[in-house]
Amino acid sequence: MPARPTVLLIDPQAERLRDLGTRLAAEGYEVVPLADVGKARRFAEGLDTAVIVTTTQALAAGIDRIDPAALLGGSTARTLVVLGADPADEAALPEEAAFLSVGGLEPPEIARRLLLVLLGREIGAAPDAGLANLIGDLAQTPLIELLRGLDAAGTSGRIDLRGGSLLLQRGAVIAAAAGQARGLKAFCRLGRLHEGPFRFVPGELPGRREIEEDLDALVLAAIEDSLGELPDPRVRLEVELGPGFFASPFSPLQQRILGAAQRGATLRQILDGLPDRDGEIVAEVLALEKRGFLVRREPAVQIVTDSTADLPPDLAGAHGIDVVPLTVAFGAESFRDRVDLQPGAFYGRLQTKKEHPASSPPPRDEFARRYGGWLARGHDVVSVHLSSRLSKTLENAGAGAAAALSGTDGRAGAVPSVAVVDSGQVSLGLGLLALFAARMAARNETATEIRRRLLTMAPRIHTLFVVDTLEYLARGGRIGRARALLGGLLGIKPILGMVEGEVAPVDRVRGGRAAHPRILEILKERVDPGRPVIAGVSHGNAPAWADRLEKLVRETFPVSELIQAEVGPVVGTHAGPGVVSVSLFQPAGDEAALIAPL
Repeated sequence: MPARPTVLLIDPQAERLRDLGTRLAAEGYEVVPLADVGKARRFAEGLDTAVIVTTTQALAAGIDRIDPAALLGGSTARTLVVLGADPADEAALPEEAAFLSVGGLEPPEIARRLLLVLLGREIGAAPDAGLANLIGDLAQTPLIELLRGLDAAGTSGRIDLRGGSLLLQRGAVIAAAAGQARGLKAFCRLGRLHEGPFRFVPGELPGRREIEEDLDALVLAAIEDSLGELPDPRVRLEVELGPGFFASPFSPLQQRILGAAQRGATLRQILDGLPDRDGEIVAEVLALEKRGFLVRREPAVQIVTDSTADLPPDLAGAHGIDVVPLTVAFGAESFRDRVDLQPGAFYGRLQTKKEHPASSPPPRDEFARRYGGWLARGHDVVSVHLSSRLSKTLENAGAGAAAALSGTDGRAGAVPSVAVVDSGQVSLGLGLLALFAARMAARNETATEIRRRLLTMAPRIHTLFVVDTLEYLARGGRIGRARALLGGLLGIKPILGMVEGEVAPVDRVRGGRAAHPRILEILKERVDPGRPVIAGVSHGNAPAWADRLEKLVRETFPVSELIQAEVGPVVGTHAGPGVVSVSLFQPAGDEAALIAPL
């Protein structure tokens, strides 16, 4: 774990200063309590790694008024927490500062929340808006690192993840849940997650012990279980009663798999229905396939998209979506988006490398190879991609489709098809369309019908976002009509959106904290707030702001489904770190049933 930061307390209220200093010091932190605002300001200038806790009263103290941005000093090694009695005071603070409304809170509760902030600094997580929970993204803080940090701190609580949760008692994992799986099976399933939001809810929470293994044993089990790729979980497995079937010996697990397959189960249903670990089940499924006793029945239509959809790998895999990576290059070094370079490593490079990265679309031959493979296996293909106004990806996909189709002779009288769709979107605006397409394919919609529906849905996906700086969009030439916003924007935060397939200005606000509420006001003007919506929230190394935006979306609309994801290297190349985006879709007619989770 990183070294514990120094805590600088700046509070003119001597009694509270003394009480908080004593409580934090009792937990082993080096605390510097200062009531003199002038001294505190000078002392802060010499700090590097620190958590600075001050008050709105101290910030506004006479001629020694402190600029909160100066306290941060432009360094990510500093964390600023401002205590205030009036929640409205938060609006004047820089985006990087955390605010705690202390009206009605006793010193022990204030100290508890400050200790949570300090714990977050040590384990790679940030406090939520109320400093009640810690949030982060597995792309930046891998699950194993998170668990080791909480174990070292001996902290109790619950970690909520996409698809499941872990219960901790004094740092030890005592229970896990993932779908219908529990215990060690669930832990191993969650151990496959490499990105996605997490929330740590501290406290002694109720729950019975289901896991006896220590953390090292759990990690080893998760690594062993994650070796190898999971097949498309939507495939239906069927028993093949070939020669030698009844004379062949089967292990107890193989017998259970064959029994489920005889009842027409999908791989997902088998994984959820059997107590064995997912990796063990898949290994036996593959062995039975190799022996000719099991066959897969896949959906007739294969969905393809590209990596700018920012779909987390577990979500794309669960829907059988083939993701074609774009390329990111730092000088002579070239990486495939989310294959050779993951979001966590990308943002680290972005901060340390001098050269600005460049992105490039997948080549025509890559699309032709992928399409050809799916066509040869008897599939039609629907391939949905980022806006043609932002990249040549769609153009290359179309050329690849023509090449793949020219090499086919038809199959059993049928004419194979590849439908290439311009989403007019990017990031989770595109990702939602790919998910919708996969769910329609699983419900046996034809390629023609899926394409038709996607073309009617795409214009009704509303994507709005806020960037930390327009610099990256300008460098990459993707700023479109937003170019007019460059220059003279001191204190002004532009709200951008996808308009007719390109990035365009939608509105502007003064101060970054006003941007997200304004985004929701704009969405309310476009979408009926009384009807259910499906939303995607994506961010570039800014999980705290993504969490705030998600909270506002849920408060404003009845949300039937919300996906949060980290912006990947290609989109991050152009949007930069700190970008936070929301994509909103409101189903109409029979769409809700067709695109609902499987």
